[in-house]
Amino acid sequence: MNKILIGTFIGMLTCAFSAGAEEAQMTRLSKITVDADHLPAYRAALAEEVRASMALEPGVLSLYAVFDKEEPTRLTILEIYASRQAYEQHVKSSHFLKYKNGTLHMVKSLELVDVDPLLPELKIK
Repeated sequence: MNKILIGTFIGMLTCAFSAGAEEAQMTRLSKITVDADHLPAYRAALAEEVRASMALEPGVLSLYAVFDKEEPTRLTILEIYASRQAYEQHVKSSHFLKYKNGTLHMVKSLELVDVDPLLPELKIK
């Protein structure tokens, strides 16, 4: 009998942990270097994609792109998604695919860094 109770309790904990993990926000830094010859076109494509994502996808909480002042071809995007599932939906969206496929030839390097926020509950004003 005790084994059944322990097994049930462990199962409940596993389900609760899994459900919480699915709902946890996903935060990532995308570090990108763009070919200087394509920088204006890249910036326009990225701006269009960010605007569409923020307007159309409730699971996209932030796509905040910043360009390095010293090296304007280098940028970092702070990406915050409501969940891993929201991220998965984002990368399948038509506006993201248009951006991704349209800028592939412009990107010299891409590094995706998953990060843990210090205060995940803190919202960007």
